[in-house]
Amino acid sequence: MLKLGKQAAELRGHEAAKPALSIKRPRTKRQLVALCAITLFVVAGAACGKFFPDAGTLVAITISPNNPTIQPSKTQQFTATGTFGDNSTKDLSSTVTWSSSSANIATINSSGLATAGTSVGSTTITAKSGNQTASTTLTVSSQTSNGLTIACASCTPLGSGAFTVSSSVGSVTFTATDSNGQAVTPTWTSSNVAIPIGSSTGIATFSITATGQTTTITATASSATGSATLTIQ
Repeated sequence: MLKLGKQAAELRGHEAAKPALSIKRPRTKRQLVALCAITLFVVAGAACGKFFPDAGTLVAITISPNNPTIQPSKTQQFTATGTFGDNSTKDLSSTVTWSSSSANIATINSSGLATAGTSVGSTTITAKSGNQTASTTLTVSSQTSNGLTIACASCTPLGSGAFTVSSSVGSVTFTATDSNGQAVTPTWTSSNVAIPIGSSTGIATFSITATGQTTTITATASSATGSATLTIQ
């Protein structure tokens, strides 16, 4: 009897312990739910930080003027403008790191002033600040522009205002800048009907039948003009 009474007491103690264990489980679940919610909040906050940068974070750089052309030994002042997280802008010309891909064509100092050498050709001008960079092309040409300088980004410059391009390309776009290096929208003409150019677009078109032919491309804006020759190879 004493043994049975002891076993009954142990059984009652075991049964009494079950509710205590069942009480702990909901608390553990609540803790897990709370931990998951905190984790999701942190992850979401980090993701939002990537899509919505701080107001003072630099998000982009632009360089002006874009793709200018100058003559040998001349200078060109470039400006770097930074755009920040709050969409504000600031002149960063004196704080970015400037570089030129070809020092033989042109060098550039810490304030963005490029100086052309005596050789003609093109060089890539780059402005860098932190993780942001921007680039543009500076072309050095010995052409006489009479006020406008003609450039052709897809062509091969030969110097003295001359360009060449493969007939397989099919079309090239000419651009013009004034004596201050600012882009203008001139009226374009071509001296060769086999290589026509859009009067307002500056796009010259040609086919393989124009191989070996040359045309004079002329740009006119107000009283300023500029010209260059294009040879189809």
